[in-house]
Amino acid sequence: MAVVVPLDSRQASITRMLLTQTGPSTVEAIASELKLTSRVVRYNLPSIDTFLRPEGLHVMRRRGVGVWVSGDDDRRQAILLSLGAAAGPRVLDGEDRKLHALAALLDASPRPVHIGDLEVELGASRPTVRRDVRAAEAWLEGHHLHLQRLPGVGIAVRGSEIDIRKGLLSLVLEAVPAEHLLSEMGAPKHARPHVTDMRGLAHFASQLDLPTHRAILTAQLLEPDDAGPMAMVATLYLAIVTRRVRAGHRAELQSGQLRSLIDHPVAAAAARIAAAVEKEADLTLDEADVAAITEFLLGFVELVNASLATQPDDEIVIDRLVASAASRLHPSLAEDVQLRRSLGEHLRRLRVRLRYGLPVTNPLDQEVRQRYPDVYRVATEIVAALHPMGDAVVPHEEIGFLTMYLAGSLERNRLRPKTRITVVCPAGMATAWILVSRLSAEFPNVEITRVVSKTVFEKDVDIAATDLVVSTVPLEDEVANLQTVVVSPLLRERDLRRLSRILGEPAH
Repeated sequence: MAVVVPLDSRQASITRMLLTQTGPSTVEAIASELKLTSRVVRYNLPSIDTFLRPEGLHVMRRRGVGVWVSGDDDRRQAILLSLGAAAGPRVLDGEDRKLHALAALLDASPRPVHIGDLEVELGASRPTVRRDVRAAEAWLEGHHLHLQRLPGVGIAVRGSEIDIRKGLLSLVLEAVPAEHLLSEMGAPKHARPHVTDMRGLAHFASQLDLPTHRAILTAQLLEPDDAGPMAMVATLYLAIVTRRVRAGHRAELQSGQLRSLIDHPVAAAAARIAAAVEKEADLTLDEADVAAITEFLLGFVELVNASLATQPDDEIVIDRLVASAASRLHPSLAEDVQLRRSLGEHLRRLRVRLRYGLPVTNPLDQEVRQRYPDVYRVATEIVAALHPMGDAVVPHEEIGFLTMYLAGSLERNRLRPKTRITVVCPAGMATAWILVSRLSAEFPNVEITRVVSKTVFEKDVDIAATDLVVSTVPLEDEVANLQTVVVSPLLRERDLRRLSRILGEPAH
């Protein structure tokens, strides 16, 4: 009897998507949804078919139609339920590997990590691991940390203990969805589900005992029903402090800074929190650790009390931002009072975050980048042109925030240019006009510039008049610098979701 090899994590993701689809889907659509290449999806389909066949399910492929799984619905559901517990190996993409490498290096710091241990941790070859470490190095430099390579020993992250803690905090906030962290915070320790999905460092977050630290902060500082982002970040930071102290890593501060923080009124709240941590975690926090907690809390106090009024030098920065955006996007931006007010408030809070080293995270960054690519490109140029604010460099995450403010102004003042779409269909044109009607009704910000057959499109691609190609059939060759989306002529729900990432939310 043949032995069926368990699916790895990537194959499990593709299988899960196939089993949840109610009809055929293109390889390109699956690849786009899972952020894989079409080649990777095609390569893994035979292994998935081999895995499903003993269960009476089959992977079906038909040219011009797509790929789907046929078989009994009850067996489909049973396989879906079992996928989370599959014992196959993890397969991490480049970004996931970088995040896991960062977590391993930061968690071990200042102790070096051998490259061989990282190979096992990431499930990748040594050359691949070396590339991932180089990618992680740029991230570390942006958080005031750096890598030291010790021949014959390993790789170590060097920097202050406080920066190590803040680095771990920023990494988890970047890699773990907020809803997962909130779920971890609210669940009793004995009731927390076993984490089977290793993507996004969810497993690392599950080891931090967030419910205990959330309870400590609720008793000493927060409102019982406070489930906002600040409460989540404070809980995560306190849990990371506990983990680092338990591992023997103590905070270090200069004597003047230490005395200033110890004497600050907020230090009383930090001392109560530290005492509760000592009792719950059975460890001792010294003066420097309490002072580090004080510094962190100070940043939150200032963020809560931050005034909407801007500082004199803030006005100079806002003038530059608005003038640059107006010259690149639309002159009317220069007259938008609401845009200036929003930028002033954000700039005030940004200065506080930079002063105290608080993480600057934007959970909508990827969505904003996909929905407003032209505005995101302009925001990137503007942020790159800004000089450092004091001793701090403007974080890369600010690009997403600036994009949101600029796109909001364009939408609010109806300045947003329409996206030009070419609709491609088979030889018969009836289905194309159904699609044109649905697109115009769902997305008022689009302009249908061409409706052509597949044959005509492949012979004559008018790149200058097209921002996006929406096709009812897969196209043979991708056109450089031209995004293509394959959809059903009836524009089903999954098609709307994919298009909304590019065109914005539907009108209804």
